[in-house]
Amino acid sequence: MVIAINFYFFIHLFTGALAFSTFFLRLILVNWYVLEKTNSSFMVGLLASIPILIQPFAAPIGGILADKYSRKVILFITRMIEASGFILLAISINLDISPLILIGVLSGIVGISGAIGGPSWRNMLVDIVGRERIARGNALTELANGIVNAIVPALAALLLTIYTVSQLFWTLPLISYTSALLILILVIKLPPQEKNIDESSSNSSMKDSFIYAFNDSRIRPILILGSSTLIWGITQPLIPVYCRDVLNLDGVGYSLVTSANFVGAIFGSFLLIAYGSRLATGKFMSSFIMLFSIFMYLFFLAKNPFIAAFFLFTSNMFITIWIACVFTSLQLLPDKKYMGRVVSLFFSMFGLIGVGFILGGYLGDRIGLNLTVLIAVLVIIILNLVVLFSSSSYRNMRVDS
Repeated sequence: MVIAINFYFFIHLFTGALAFSTFFLRLILVNWYVLEKTNSSFMVGLLASIPILIQPFAAPIGGILADKYSRKVILFITRMIEASGFILLAISINLDISPLILIGVLSGIVGISGAIGGPSWRNMLVDIVGRERIARGNALTELANGIVNAIVPALAALLLTIYTVSQLFWTLPLISYTSALLILILVIKLPPQEKNIDESSSNSSMKDSFIYAFNDSRIRPILILGSSTLIWGITQPLIPVYCRDVLNLDGVGYSLVTSANFVGAIFGSFLLIAYGSRLATGKFMSSFIMLFSIFMYLFFLAKNPFIAAFFLFTSNMFITIWIACVFTSLQLLPDKKYMGRVVSLFFSMFGLIGVGFILGGYLGDRIGLNLTVLIAVLVIIILNLVVLFSSSSYRNMRVDS
């Protein structure tokens, strides 16, 4: 089987990219809509963070389901729920029915369904391409996400010259329902997966998988450093404020600068395709997340939109590589029966992004954008250096695919 031309892999790749685009498109639209309504970076962070804050609570459930039941069916059901949440969100905003309240409520529903479906989506790669090709599968997944999400903000910028921000919320259910209907092809055509655990198995609980991951000297540091996602969350509510108040950009300019993020993801994906699992080492992964942090801070020092866009491009290139390497490691290092639940532990770490949204918005209003980002960058760099120097298992870690 050749991954690049495998029909099931293509469907999985495309539907995942569409779903990934709704996450960032929602982020762009909610950030700008809430900023215009409230003029508060704290409110931007609070409302944008809700789907991600759900991750620590819902993702472990998704991990158990991914190990016990059909991943393709779980993914289809959760994707349909997401799409339905998006259409209700669009209705509430365009009809001005308590929009800020319903952004919070419906974002929670979208977050729960996305968190439960996440482990099934990521581990369906193993079902489709096999463990021996998972590094390349993850690389191509990040490439597809990068391409789609480079197009989405630029397209949003173009559409904002024609439509209002409120009207563009209708694109979210359109994209999400398209993704769900294409997943139905996998539900019908893709052969059933082999069950990793039985419902009556003594090691089928989330507690057992947590103990397993904690006791593994290679997996434990990776999950601890998953907290590095915090800095990404801290910066997100601050980026639109910086674009508007410092770079003097409107909604169109903000969308175009944001698209540099995803062009960076494309370049990062090419490196992943070229080097595969060789990048999934402890030293490389910590280097990537620290470089992401540094270039993100440089973004908040830039006064020229083009230079700022370059720093966003570079920072997202490094975090794309880091995320793909983390997933590859967590799919190859654990025993197969724990794979879904171990991956869900990293999905849970994405909840720190939500904490970062709130923390970044609050601190941005109180101590300023630059100081907020600088503190976050220093914390992440220090944490990675401590783990690198204290854990030889992580420092010397490499995976074989």
